[in-house]
Amino acid sequence: MKLFFFSVFLFACGSSNVESDDKSALTDSTIREAETIADEENIIIDEELPINDESEVSEEFEDVEWEDYEASMTQDFSFVILISTKDYDSALERAKEASEKLGYPIDLRDLHENDEIGLSLPRKVCEEDICGGGLDYPIYIPRSDWGESKYVSIEYSDGFEGFTTGYYIVVVASGKKGDPIIQEALEEAREFYDDAYAKTCGVWMGCGC
Repeated sequence: MKLFFFSVFLFACGSSNVESDDKSALTDSTIREAETIADEENIIIDEELPINDESEVSEEFEDVEWEDYEASMTQDFSFVILISTKDYDSALERAKEASEKLGYPIDLRDLHENDEIGLSLPRKVCEEDICGGGLDYPIYIPRSDWGESKYVSIEYSDGFEGFTTGYYIVVVASGKKGDPIIQEALEEAREFYDDAYAKTCGVWMGCGC
């Protein structure tokens, strides 16, 4: 009888150990499976992340024909010019004189002499106003459709297609090619300045201020 109970006791203990071992094995297996699933989920998440925002922007403009776009944003403007000089003070003196003689308003557009690029708009205009702001100073934008057709201004030749670079030019009128105001202003200017002339070039009509 004692042997029977002892045998039952040994069987019960053995079953308990096996059950414990099975639970331990199940727990280890479950942990490994969970870790594997987590790793796979991480891989999937990584694959779904965007690779490069810049590539998306580039693709957006892949089909843009920039030469055609530039041509569409450029118009032919004519300018009546009194003098071309590399000295800003000489240009300013002639501009003030011409304004008095012709009766045209002087309009320098707040441009000022700049050692780096010849002429520049004010820093605030460059950094806050042109194309919504955020551009670096200095910047020069050629005059185009800027209010009055007859005026006196100092511009910089580098900004005009086909002009000899490095010159301050005193302009007294501008308009789209063929505008009668050009011939009218040229005739009025030649009453005081025999060497006044008109010149036409393409002018960018994009972002301005």
